Amino acid sequence: MTLKRILLLFGIILILFVGFVGYQTIAKNGASVLGNKTGKVTLGTTTMTVEVVDSEKDKQVGLSKKKSLAENRGMLFLFEKPALYSFWMKNMQFPIDIIFLNDNKIVTIYDNIQPPVDKTSPLPLYHPKTPADKVLETKAGLSDKLKLKEGDTLNLTI
Repeated sequence: MTLKRILLLFGIILILFVGFVGYQTIAKNGASVLGNKTGKVTLGTTTMTVEVVDSEKDKQVGLSKKKSLAENRGMLFLFEKPALYSFWMKNMQFPIDIIFLNDNKIVTIYDNIQPPVDKTSPLPLYHPKTPADKVLETKAGLSDKLKLKEGDTLNLTI
């Protein structure tokens, strides 16, 4: 084997290794490997990392492709204008809290929503009491643990 081929092979192995390590680091830190932005949400004294979702396709998928959600992670859905957006638990595998926001103030909280029991059961819709421009999904029970209530303001860094 010539020196040129050895260097080429070494270069390819190095690129693959760096790509694999980078992918693992992103996945471990909760960032999206699909290219979505991440941000920070402060709930009282707790700050969590959120995947920021603003495309229609990503909004439809939401957390349904994930098997679980760490307590300090979440998903933040952004909408262009306040409205009565509806959410459901289609294909979800774990319980969550759904927190509807308008101008960073909580307008509605659904706590500890369970995933569907089976695929044939009708899926309830969850929507805010008043128009919302953002929706935050967190690990189930977090809003209760942090004693969040309607009217509380969340600090968002996107």
